Amino acid sequence: MKINHSSIGVIGAGAWGTALSCLLLEKNRHVKLWAYEDQTAQNINQYRENKVFLPGVAIPEGIQAFSKSRKVVADCETLVVASPVQKTRSLIREFKTVLTSNHQFVLAGKGIERESGSLLHEIFEEELGTSGNVSILSGPTFAMEVARKKPTAAVIASANPELGNHIQDMMHGPRFRLYRSKDLIGVQLAGAVKNVLAIAAGIAEGMQLGLNARAALICRGLSEMTRLGVKMGGVPETFSGMAGLGDLVLTGTGSLSRNHTLGLRIGEGLSPEELFQNQLTVTEGAATSVSLQSLSRHHQVEMPIF
Repeated sequence: MKINHSSIGVIGAGAWGTALSCLLLEKNRHVKLWAYEDQTAQNINQYRENKVFLPGVAIPEGIQAFSKSRKVVADCETLVVASPVQKTRSLIREFKTVLTSNHQFVLAGKGIERESGSLLHEIFEEELGTSGNVSILSGPTFAMEVARKKPTAAVIASANPELGNHIQDMMHGPRFRLYRSKDLIGVQLAGAVKNVLAIAAGIAEGMQLGLNARAALICRGLSEMTRLGVKMGGVPETFSGMAGLGDLVLTGTGSLSRNHTLGLRIGEGLSPEELFQNQLTVTEGAATSVSLQSLSRHHQVEMPIF
């Protein structure tokens, strides 16, 4: 398997997709970035800034934004998918006719599909008939800090060792350390569950329940996350590593976390409906919370926090 380093595509020009584009450009000559909104693509190309989703970060000239996903998919064999999890299935259906057997995917979203309860690699398998060309990127990674080249560590999970090696080579660098894993289920579930826990931690803070309560939520939440993950086929060690505990501590306590901020506002007395109505960015934990309850019942795992 050979990666064409001159053609890297990123699907989704939110904060995370834009930050990953900046990271990828450090080791690759060109990055093509698909934006859902025409205005976002225009701002990136004309002003070299994603003014809505990643303001204040200069976007290098080597990144070119497009408003047509099929253009990016057709031109790039390696695709980093950083779109909202709930939109992933419809996106695949939009561009699947231009996919070839050479395409490979880095799935960078964190969530569970609400209607089906499917993880990201399962959505790809259901829609494309295979997940052997898929890897999962997860871990404690705030987009703004990655874009500003702050030291970061993350996990890349793939059942295909050769693919995992290539993706690691494509992204790993002095300021972005990438650890390998074979545990696709555990890495994905940890990233999804921690978003829900981040909302809970934010609610506790908004209600001024104190640091003791937040610590208890994180600790017991990690235990419940691990129980479900192991029941679904994940490896226990995954949940005490970067994808589990690392990401949980970051998003459960960090002010840059959208999920934590959502919980904080709810804890302060604002209604979720009001918050969603005025929100431009996506908080994956809200939709995932519904899926998580269904999964816990299906696998008969007691998860009282959720």
